[in-house]
Amino acid sequence: MNPFISIIIPFFGAADKALLQRCVNSIHEQGMEEGSYEIIIATDSKETTGGARNNGMRQAQGEYILFVDVDDMLLPDTLLSCLPVLKQYVPDILKFDFLRFSGQFPARRDRLSESLLPYVEYPSGNDYMFSNNFLGVIWGHFFCRDYLEVNQVCFHETSYYDDEEFIAKAYFYSGKMIVTPWKGYAYYHSPSSLTQVFTEEKYQLRISAFKEMLFRLKTFKTMSCSHHALDMKSKALNRRIHFLTIDYIRQMRRNKCSIKEINQRLAILKQEGFLPLPSEGYSWKYRLVAPVINTYTHLFI
Repeated sequence: MNPFISIIIPFFGAADKALLQRCVNSIHEQGMEEGSYEIIIATDSKETTGGARNNGMRQAQGEYILFVDVDDMLLPDTLLSCLPVLKQYVPDILKFDFLRFSGQFPARRDRLSESLLPYVEYPSGNDYMFSNNFLGVIWGHFFCRDYLEVNQVCFHETSYYDDEEFIAKAYFYSGKMIVTPWKGYAYYHSPSSLTQVFTEEKYQLRISAFKEMLFRLKTFKTMSCSHHALDMKSKALNRRIHFLTIDYIRQMRRNKCSIKEINQRLAILKQEGFLPLPSEGYSWKYRLVAPVINTYTHLFI
């Protein structure tokens, strides 16, 4: 009998095995029946998270796939609380919330039954993507394996922003999507972790990787949507690309780009049609930020 859930954890030889054990323990302690889930410790010869996740997906036998990073954990009773929703409503995606922790792991809590789990149902991932702002993180989602395979949704084999691209494509192809505020994932945040401290070379790698991800999504949109299409898929993907364009500009400052480099990168965005940003009422933040970026682009680029 195949497992119902495949849980994929990217892991490389230099990583902390104690963290891996902590992560695996949080899964085994969910109270799931033996054989109803499998844990796949996924590796990649190039040591990229995208490559490891792809290898894990190729090994997966479950009806649903859940990705967990090695330094994070599942909160108690996450699987048993979400399982009835997955079985009754059979969504392509079930998205749940997360909490950050840096010290003591959160205490055990009462399990929610399917009838108590609050959720909103969307006809498709595009309906959700068009009407919501969200973090483009891979964890916090159950993905139906069949629809991922049918649509050939996979990760770009990099360790930077592979989840942003995957999420946009997964939402694009998704049918029914269920979203719950139920916190099921524990994201470990440590100011001293390697993800918080970078060399100049790493800064450049990160900003270039974000640009490449953004450009790949633009190519994906061109190949997947008619230029004149006004359907939900086109509008949803356009919105996501517009927000990621703003995120890319924010990343320039976060990754210590000089004003000269920022202007050079903005010029490329303008040349490739990312700028100016359209006048859309996506959100109040967008309505505030987009005109500022467009004005700067008009005056200086």
